[in-house]
Amino acid sequence: TLDLGCGRSPTADGFPNRLGVDVVPDTGVDVIADAHALPFSENSFEQIICSEVLEHLYEPARAAGEMARVLQKGGQVALTVPFVYPVHEAPHDYQRFTGYGLRRLFVSSGFEVQQVTELFTEEQTLAILLQRVAFQRRDAALRHYAYLLLAHLLFRLPAPARALRYQDVSRKMPGPFLTATYLLVARKM
Repeated sequence: TLDLGCGRSPTADGFPNRLGVDVVPDTGVDVIADAHALPFSENSFEQIICSEVLEHLYEPARAAGEMARVLQKGGQVALTVPFVYPVHEAPHDYQRFTGYGLRRLFVSSGFEVQQVTELFTEEQTLAILLQRVAFQRRDAALRHYAYLLLAHLLFRLPAPARALRYQDVSRKMPGPFLTATYLLVARKM
């Protein structure tokens, strides 16, 4: 398993044959390398995990091509990317992908996309944004904790089970429209 952009690698315990790769040294990093030019031969890995990395890359299409190159035929990539999320790791935060953009990026790189899933409801996404406001701003303690309390309550609020959602304001395209994070699972063709 290639753990691409692993940092401290919180998922390391779930992958016993894991190789951690990042551009900077950290506790979970085995190889220091750039995702745009991986130092591995073709077909080296059975699977790739990549969590919250694509938004930090200058050329995500090139990195997706590198993933395809080092992944064995039929191998799987599972990755997450933020969508509605504040700037983080500044100044190295360059873009956000919709589910449609993710699908296009990986199909054009030789993958069969098996799944693109929104990981958070609209209410949870609002809660995450409020939490980040509290953490990324210097407010008075009362305001800071009010944001955190409201974020906690919103995050726990169940989404209406049968509420129709639309991906456009004219309400012609049904589907989820607001998530903090997408999950993509794709197989190399």
